Amino acid sequence: MKTFVVLAISVLLTGCAGTRGDVLIEQAAAGKPYNFVVHVKSVAETGYDPEISSDRAEMALRSVKSQCPRGYVVRQETINTEIYGVTSSKPDYVVLVRCS
Repeated sequence: MKTFVVLAISVLLTGCAGTRGDVLIEQAAAGKPYNFVVHVKSVAETGYDPEISSDRAEMALRSVKSQCPRGYVVRQETINTEIYGVTSSKPDYVVLVRCS
């Protein structure tokens, strides 16, 4: 039983680690008021702070610039990734971008 619990927690934590330092761009579903869903970095670096809304928007627009040169931010969402009592982590951020 002890081995199972350790294995389960290990799998949970591995799933949370994922690609938190990467930008992931997804095409939005048809009929949505935006064209791209951009999962921006949740890790701070020089010139970028994920907790600042304008920094997230700038990174998202820069990430889709080749597909959407005149895009604008429709909305930003925060996804809480913390598992109460098991992990404590910063949230993930999603920026929804529309092409004009």
